Amino acid sequence: MRPMPRPEPPMKFANLALTATATAAATIAFAATASAGVAPTFKSPSGNIACWGADDDAVCEVLDHTYASWPGGCSSPAIANFSLVQGKPVELHCDSTIPGIQYPATYGAQTLDYGKTYSVGVMSCDSEPAGVTCTDGSTGHFFRVSGESYQLG
Repeated sequence: MRPMPRPEPPMKFANLALTATATAAATIAFAATASAGVAPTFKSPSGNIACWGADDDAVCEVLDHTYASWPGGCSSPAIANFSLVQGKPVELHCDSTIPGIQYPATYGAQTLDYGKTYSVGVMSCDSEPAGVTCTDGSTGHFFRVSGESYQLG
């Protein structure tokens, strides 16, 4: 009787696991930067708010808004962009170099229905008829956005 052949060495599995881990890490890092050309993670049911979410940041754009003023020394942008990075206060952006502005903001995004929450890492975003609220669970910093208003905390 001939002995059974030995299975492939565990190294193949380790290489596969390492490749999968590296791919997942690169995907998460790429999503975290929310670079132009990266589809949003989710959009509001109205389609007016598109957001990118990662373990340590959340970015939302309000495509159509009626904000009377915009802090930070710029006129009210065509698309309002809110960025929350873990451990830091909310940042507002008003130039075209900010994530997603050069990309159809709701393309490829799944709808986050009203009453639902998207959570990853310390970030969570809630979708409500009044707008989207994203919160850094490690600090409590947040932004609440809609087409009519925004609130920072």
